[in-house]
Amino acid sequence: MGHLHQRVKLSADKTVTVRMLVDTDATFSVIPEALARAVGVKPLRRSVPIRLADGRRVRLAPSTAIFRIGAREAPATILVGDVIEPILGVETLEALGLTVDSRRGRLTPSRSYAVRMGGYRRGRLALPVT
Repeated sequence: MGHLHQRVKLSADKTVTVRMLVDTDATFSVIPEALARAVGVKPLRRSVPIRLADGRRVRLAPSTAIFRIGAREAPATILVGDVIEPILGVETLEALGLTVDSRRGRLTPSRSYAVRMGGYRRGRLALPVT
């Protein structure tokens, strides 16, 4: 299939649209420090140990950001580290209800989208499905 890239609106203090490499072997999304500063992602002071694809163990600073792809939007963990290009990890894809369609080389819904909360109707919470 080759590499799959996706345009993502990434938000913290500011919002930017960025091209991210979709990596189904990466648990978390990772962005370089320069992008974190541009968006206003504020990493925690405490770093966490992470094992990279090449087997190295490094410590990266976690934070959270809002990810938007199309009409789907959700918060997810984001790590700030020394990466060449931003990586879109599986946790973020799951939060957005998306999966990789390797035959078509694109992201597709894995479930109905129900992150946005609707109003109460007859004592029940109405969740919109798109």
